[in-house]
Amino acid sequence: MNDSGARPLVLVADDDEISRLFIVETLDQAGFETLAVADGAAAFDAAMSREFAVALLDVDMPHLDGYELCRAIRSAARLRHLPVVMITGHDDADSITRAYDAGATDFIAKPVNWTLLPHRLRYILRNAEADRRLRHLAYHDPLTGLPNSQALAALVSSEITHAEAAGGGEGVALLQVGVQACTRIRSIFGPDVGDQALRAFAARLLSVVAAVDGDSGPHASVARIDGDRFVVCLRDRCARDRARMLSERIATAFDEPVPCGDHQFLLLPAAGIALSPDHGTDAKALLTHAAAAKHHALRIRATGAVFYSNDIGDRGRERLALEAALRDAVRAEQLTLYFQPKIRISDGSLVGVEALLRWFDAELGEVSPQRFVPLAEESGLILDIGRWVSQAACRQLMNWRSAGLETTIAINLSARQFAHDDPAAMIRTAASASQIDPKSIVVEITESALISDFDSVRAGLLAVRALGCRIAIDDFGTGYSSLAYLKGLPLDELKIDRSFIRNLGSEGVDAAICSAVLSMARDIGLSVTAEGVETEAQLEWLRAHHCDEAQGFLIARPMPGHEILARYADRGAADREDARVA
Repeated sequence: MNDSGARPLVLVADDDEISRLFIVETLDQAGFETLAVADGAAAFDAAMSREFAVALLDVDMPHLDGYELCRAIRSAARLRHLPVVMITGHDDADSITRAYDAGATDFIAKPVNWTLLPHRLRYILRNAEADRRLRHLAYHDPLTGLPNSQALAALVSSEITHAEAAGGGEGVALLQVGVQACTRIRSIFGPDVGDQALRAFAARLLSVVAAVDGDSGPHASVARIDGDRFVVCLRDRCARDRARMLSERIATAFDEPVPCGDHQFLLLPAAGIALSPDHGTDAKALLTHAAAAKHHALRIRATGAVFYSNDIGDRGRERLALEAALRDAVRAEQLTLYFQPKIRISDGSLVGVEALLRWFDAELGEVSPQRFVPLAEESGLILDIGRWVSQAACRQLMNWRSAGLETTIAINLSARQFAHDDPAAMIRTAASASQIDPKSIVVEITESALISDFDSVRAGLLAVRALGCRIAIDDFGTGYSSLAYLKGLPLDELKIDRSFIRNLGSEGVDAAICSAVLSMARDIGLSVTAEGVETEAQLEWLRAHHCDEAQGFLIARPMPGHEILARYADRGAADREDARVA
């Protein structure tokens, strides 16, 4: 039924003038509004031009009979769910079957019971309204009210069909738009605020699309397919140019923060675009390619929308193959750890090693960590890998200790592990299994990982510190480098990023930065390790400025565990003997 209280509009199609008059008069008295026509063709034109609550169709009509008209109505997307009631003097089983096969909602035999007719229509409309609400729930996102992924697939297919029928170069463009900030907002402020942010993002996105659509622009629709992913579907003769223009307006619209209750959030979008027929002639291909383009935009941190290309598709397939191989390698424990020594600059003694992940594949050869670690983060494999690394590191410490080498191992943890795992429990279990004191473990986390989810990382670091593990900030200087967060964390060590070490002795700016970090660290009681030390000049500068520790190719390249043992076990025994004599 119509919730606004307006009279339901009924389409009446009957070639018998007397029947039309009786139907119109009966329904008018019962509170319905009617539009009556005398043939099937006129009825179909009327149905396509106005919104009707229900259609009453006589079976025997010129131009289009009732069965043909009903089939035409069901084939039109906008009329697919219009309730259709067939009225006929033919009440035999064959006629009734033909009516329902054509798509009729109900069947009324002549002579019509005029008293019963309005009640019958009200019953049909109540059922139609209940069906409409069920369809809305099935095809719309409950959070934003936008069409969902199921509705989008049908919409895209319909738009592609219309574009092909129109000809003249008309095409369809899909823009997949993602907003990663909502995930962080949800983790920091809770799910309710995260949902508010998504609704606010959807509202602003809709307003931008509506403005373009209303400005003699393309026919465009917006859907939310899941999480933080939205899709804009537009059909236009200049689909590529229109999609580019729309993506630019979307980017401009989100340059300003989005108000969300008591907060203001910067919800920067990432967009990928796929075009039909260039990138696919069906909904599945177009949706897949738009998603690939959006993922590529995220990976390269594009400032504008990225159009799909065959290269993007090839890289996407390569990444999927690599992910499958990595998953198999993790499951079969085919990863390995190399270890890079870290020395005390004042005397050159070994103070620890950093565990570095390596992957040697039978078919792919050695796969660079820069290639597979981001993939592990994206796919969630980093959680399984992190647990394996902690176990392998503790086993290595146990083996070294049995062979006479006492040292520490630093392991790297990501923000995702703090958000979705329990690093403290992971380290406790691994250390216990190998009978290792957790004090032999140093946990390293990068500045960027720290800032991405500060509260959960801080809580996790406090739990790790309670075990006795040391905490180090890796790649210091490449992120926010804020004293505010340094003061709120249980830190022991800063590791200056190699980019500031590279030009020490020749670049005044880098020297000034390193001097400032060393001074700050001393003031707050932190030790400092210089990463990427490759020359004697760099090491001398660091020694002269009282840097505590160094790590890099000058000291040693990463090496397997047995090489660490061969290189440092005797030296460690000698150091202990000297200490005993002293």
